[in-house]
Amino acid sequence: GINAEYGGIKMSHSSGIAVSENLRNAFGEALQTENIRLLKVQIQNETELNVTKSEKISGNFEQDFGKIVPLLEPNVATYILYRTDEKGISGYKWLILCYVPDKAKVREKMLYASTRANLKLQLGGANFHEDIFGTVPEDFSWSGYQKHVGMQKAEVPLTAQEITRKEEEESGGVYVGGGGAYVHGVTFPCDDSAIKNLKSLKDGDYNYIQLKIDTEKELIQGGEVGNVNVDELGSHVSAFEPQFHFYRWNHEFEGEDLASLVFIYSCPDGTNNTKPAPVKLRMLYSSSKANAEELAKKQGLEINAKLEVNTGVEITEEYLSHTLHPKKEEKKQKFTKPKGPGAGGRRLNRK
Repeated sequence: GINAEYGGIKMSHSSGIAVSENLRNAFGEALQTENIRLLKVQIQNETELNVTKSEKISGNFEQDFGKIVPLLEPNVATYILYRTDEKGISGYKWLILCYVPDKAKVREKMLYASTRANLKLQLGGANFHEDIFGTVPEDFSWSGYQKHVGMQKAEVPLTAQEITRKEEEESGGVYVGGGGAYVHGVTFPCDDSAIKNLKSLKDGDYNYIQLKIDTEKELIQGGEVGNVNVDELGSHVSAFEPQFHFYRWNHEFEGEDLASLVFIYSCPDGTNNTKPAPVKLRMLYSSSKANAEELAKKQGLEINAKLEVNTGVEITEEYLSHTLHPKKEEKKQKFTKPKGPGAGGRRLNRK
């Protein structure tokens, strides 16, 4: 699989962290006795997955949901295996609740993102009905779960053509000035936190900022900010939801010191260990890209390159360099005889 080093951790599609004997037994027992509602599972010593708490069934599916939030800590990532009251071929169906708070350490975020597949595989994928992701405890309250179910119901799988048509129907327009240019997209207002983030990037307080969309308030807001090394950049990309990133890359090219601004739109699509972002969210972000760029320009920021990625693994120093400084073809090549089919190297397409 693809390997990338993030802040000292070597990460591939799967972290290689194994299910402990303790967890295997506890889950086996839960399947047999059918009286366990949930297991809290955490990565210990970066080597194995262990049960740190279990709760028995005391009410129905909805009533027992209230047991989850008290088990979640503000800065600590956790998996909750939660048993539903619905039976499938192999017994009761379980949910994997993946809680990765924004304030968790970067290393921890990466480990939890890359270990979920292992957890599922080693405990038997057929037992699990659904994976649900969240960054705040409220995502796993009963109302948070209901919201998730509502979004899932609204997302009947669409063909690429239908998605495009739906985007056309749902999108407004954003006027960007300059000769009456009209850009296809959605205009959401932005709040002070978005402007504050962009200003801090312009003023050089930070070299990395995020913008995100609050879908309920229909607002573009500021997200994470910080000073990030190029080799750590990928670790700030969510494996669960789309994001807009602005990164000022200070580097040297052909003897010149450059400070290039890169605009990155990340949107997980289900490959490379990501969970496909909900269709509605993907459409909102996709059609708000022009708006996010325009907000940056209004703060006096000049974007030097634009990237679209599915996962942070794709963002490497080499990729940024290729995008900002594509290799120039020598003029004489224009007059050389065309190569036969299949000859020559692959061409790098810029996004």
